[in-house]
Amino acid sequence: MAGPELSGVVVHWHAEEDLAALVEAWPDDPRFELVVVDNGASRPLWLPDRIRLVTPGRNLGFAAGVNRGVEAAAGAALLLLNPDVRPEPGALPALLAGLAAHPEAAGLVPQLTGAGGESQSRWQLRPLPRLRDLLGQAFFLDTPAGPATPPAAGTAIAQPAAAALCLRRTAFAALGGFDERYFPAWFEDVDFARRAAAAGRRFLYWPAARFTHGLGGSLEQLGYGRFLVAYTRNLRHYARRHHGRGGALFVGLTLPVALTARLLALPLRPARRAPSRAAAARGLLAALAANLAPAGGRKERR
Repeated sequence: MAGPELSGVVVHWHAEEDLAALVEAWPDDPRFELVVVDNGASRPLWLPDRIRLVTPGRNLGFAAGVNRGVEAAAGAALLLLNPDVRPEPGALPALLAGLAAHPEAAGLVPQLTGAGGESQSRWQLRPLPRLRDLLGQAFFLDTPAGPATPPAAGTAIAQPAAAALCLRRTAFAALGGFDERYFPAWFEDVDFARRAAAAGRRFLYWPAARFTHGLGGSLEQLGYGRFLVAYTRNLRHYARRHHGRGGALFVGLTLPVALTARLLALPLRPARRAPSRAAAARGLLAALAANLAPAGGRKERR
């Protein structure tokens, strides 16, 4: 019996309800397998036998989790998915049809919509960030944004979100997979897209494959302070890797200024990502201390 043509790869971390909904929506079709990498669960995972479960025994982070899931997967096509993404009927066959129609593409970018059908193109379909965009991201600005209106089918997307991204296994392998130094998450998909562009590989938008996305995240479980430390560390790593020592220095000098500005502004604005102003202040101080520490004293993941 022939193996699967497409393998979904999901990195799970304390998102049991989302994962259960994804498993329920996944078609019981031998052409499509689903591989779940369990980086950590709040309760035991009970999955059908048709789901392939990878249990590393610790939190590998998103990038390493994807790499382990790809190693366990059997399909020639790989579909990276967040746990809060659901394929709509016909989405997976549409991806296979799109890959057959565009052999030149390294992968396809499906259409992501919210529960009410609203487009997520501004968040999902971004250009690659320039150095000035990284400085904006140091101030936690959502830049650069994608188009307000989804583009035509077959449009090249420079930086597709990894929340739902279909890749040829050959392209994933040629690019060396995801860089596992982006731990536990953030910027690994930007880095992958940058390396793909440098290698002349393209991702094409394919709206015939439609997925619903809850726009969830791991911030609540991780905690605001740990998020800020990880986000800023990974931003520095991305700047160093793709914009050289000068770009990394510029970003590194900007981050303490940005964190201090957010700290001083706390009395004037509500805490958006932290549960309270006090929690936000503790998180910002932790991130500020991490970004002011000498480079040799930082716990950079390698």
